[in-house]
Amino acid sequence: MSSLNRFVLSFRKLLPFLGIALFSVSVFVLVSELRRYTLSDIFAKVGEIPASRFVLAIFLTFLTYLNLTFYDLIASRRAGAKLKISSTALASFVGYTFSKNIGFTFLSGTSVRFRLYGKWGISGGKILAIIILNYLTFWLGFFALSGILFTVWPPVLQKAVTVPFGSLKVIGVVCVGLYVLYFLLVSLRQRPFRIKGRSFTLPGRSFTLVQTGISVLDWLLSAGVLFMLLPAGTGYFEVLGVFLLSQFAGLSSQVPGGLGVFEALTIVILSPAYQADALMATLILYRIVFYIAPFLIALVVFGVNEFLFTGFKKTE
Repeated sequence: MSSLNRFVLSFRKLLPFLGIALFSVSVFVLVSELRRYTLSDIFAKVGEIPASRFVLAIFLTFLTYLNLTFYDLIASRRAGAKLKISSTALASFVGYTFSKNIGFTFLSGTSVRFRLYGKWGISGGKILAIIILNYLTFWLGFFALSGILFTVWPPVLQKAVTVPFGSLKVIGVVCVGLYVLYFLLVSLRQRPFRIKGRSFTLPGRSFTLVQTGISVLDWLLSAGVLFMLLPAGTGYFEVLGVFLLSQFAGLSSQVPGGLGVFEALTIVILSPAYQADALMATLILYRIVFYIAPFLIALVVFGVNEFLFTGFKKTE
């Protein structure tokens, strides 16, 4: 038995305990997040935003998490895991919500997928393939969108951020280069790769383009939520540029939800266009709308699912 198979088997033995642990940790994180704000602060900030823009922000958040379903849907189909769309949507929503809020994706979103897909009878190898494809989809969209946007760098960002080489367009060129190299690889490489006796085939051009489209839409919708909560004054594409840069910094830090990192960089870049207190108010609302509210829903959904599954197993 290979080391990978031994790892997967050992990991799956811990899944019942992992489900309880994930739920407990998630409740703790949620309480810690809410402790930062008072109800009066929250209601005061909500009242300063036009109702139409606030409703649109909530609607875009819903569309964002709905779009995330396609990550797991195309990955599971590619891996040969046949599940109902409702099951795929559940795994995607809970997995991504946990990873966004808890951080340390291997211990949160990855564990959730092993737990849910595992109890639905999906093999460890297929679950691993789904997870890898999800990562790939996420970053393909980032590199494609960042490559396009940063090569036509928004003026508000160029004034606020300085890097070596004198221009942030370098980031755009690097992102475009990475995306093009990968696309050429999947287009030209026909034979499967072999590593330690195992073979695997890269997704083709059509699948890669579908991955890119889903991920680009994810980034556009997520940035749209922040844009709707900001006061008027900066265009959408400028906000999108800030969002991409700040999210990359937050994700790289592995801090849960990029908490603090995302906010700090966003304030630094956008401070020429907005007052710091207005930005902080927007970022608080953004974290509540885009992170905490979906996290609360995911906690309930995951908890109910675990309870029903445990009850069903006991009656067998």
